[in-house]
Formats: sequence, C-alpha cells, structure tokens
Amino acid sequence: MANSITALFLERGEISFSQKPKLERKQIIEYDGKIRANGIERFNGEVTYVSAVNFYASAADLQKKKTLGALIVYVEKSYLAKLMKLLQYPPIDDEIEQALLDSIGTLCNIAAGRFKSEIQSAGYADLEMSHFINYRNNAIVGIDFCRSEYDYYEMDCYIDGIKRVCFDMTIGVVPKC
Repeated sequence: MANSITALFLERGEISFSQKPKLERKQIIEYDGKIRANGIERFNGEVTYVSAVNFYASAADLQKKKTLGALIVYVEKSYLAKLMKLLQYPPIDDEIEQALLDSIGTLCNIAAGRFKSEIQSAGYADLEMSHFINYRNNAIVGIDFCRSEYDYYEMDCYIDGIKRVCFDMTIGVVPKC
C-alpha cells in the first residue's frame, strides 16, 4: 500500500512525502460488526473528512455484502481543498460541505482503484469495489470489513513535514487468478 500511494501522489500531482510512509499494524476496534473510523482522533480534534471503499472477491460477494476488505482515507478539512488542487483536480469551495465530501470520496476511489489494479497485475483476482461512502469527522455507523481479519494497517502521510493524509486498510485473503 505504501508504494502504491506514494506513486499515486507523485503521478497525479508530483507530491513527495516528507518522510517515507510506514505501515503500522493495529488491532481492529469493532463495534456492532464494523470497523471504527474516527478522523477526529487522527488529526488531534480537528475537523476531518473520511471516506471508505470496500473490496469484494466477486460481483456475487458484492451483492451478498460479503466484504473482503476496506480502504479508509482521512484528510483534515483545512487541507483537503489544497490537496485536491495539488492532485490536479479542479478547485473546490471549502465552504461547501458536499464539495468536500465529494473530494474525499474521489481521493479514496482513486487510491482504492490503484490498489485493485496493482494486485490484479500481480496475479490476483480482479476485485469488485463498492461506491465510496463519506463522512465528516467519523464513520458513525462504522465500515464493513472481512470478519476473519483482526488487524488493519495505518499509514500516515506527511507533506512539508506535517501529517496531511491518513490511510487505513484491512484485507482478507485475495484469491489468485
């Protein structure tokens, strides 16, 4: 995931991270069968936008909601419009809530699509992806995840020495082609 995200940011906007992103393995905090996603905690109480995409092994699993994994993205409100501009997206009005929600969803979708493409090119199944779901501050209802997984990976990305984007990912066993 770290190499994929680093390459994505370089390709889309020539954005270099101040330090190499590190994956940190953590235990899933579950509530009512879903993974917890709290952006306020990731950015020390600041307003944060959160988006998630779920992965499925097949179209049939997508229909049954048999989740294989999840990618969750967090960006602090004060940086989201600037980040999207750096990534070569049209300017957004950071006073319009829906524009911010759409932007975090777009970022999550391109990161999830990149992951999906890279694992498929490595010989794994062509995963199905859900539509992104967006939140302000935290995912109140939680995010679906593979019930056989107990851990997820956190990755914080620093731009100009400041934590600007966070990614969480959990994934079950992806079938080979």
